[in-house]
Amino acid sequence: MVLAREEGRLDAAEYAVLVRSSGLPRPVDDLPRMAAMLAGSNLVVTARDDAGRLLGAARGVADFAWCCYLSDLVVTKERQRGGLGRVLLAETKRAVGPGCMVLLLSTPSAMGYSPRLGMERVPNGFLIRRDG
Repeated sequence: MVLAREEGRLDAAEYAVLVRSSGLPRPVDDLPRMAAMLAGSNLVVTARDDAGRLLGAARGVADFAWCCYLSDLVVTKERQRGGLGRVLLAETKRAVGPGCMVLLLSTPSAMGYSPRLGMERVPNGFLIRRDG
């Protein structure tokens, strides 16, 4: 397995295939929106097999000093529950550095997953939901 930083290089169609396979609810049928999501992410950590097939990704926005919002942590369905999410999260934390926290908002179905990765559940926060 090869880990890499691919911000600005990850193809939206390839990413949409991964996200669809993972089961994460994202607008995978709207490739321009998926491309915009990738373009606005300044941290994209990927995991690929030796043949170059995309197995997982962590996509986020970070200032690399104080905070990182991890927008997506996705692993292809056949590699889930094998430790790849933990590896991607560790590489994300390594990339942002020790002084930076990592925040992940979870889908309801994945609320039990993040604590198993060593993430702390936090009660404080607010949001304005998207209109579409």
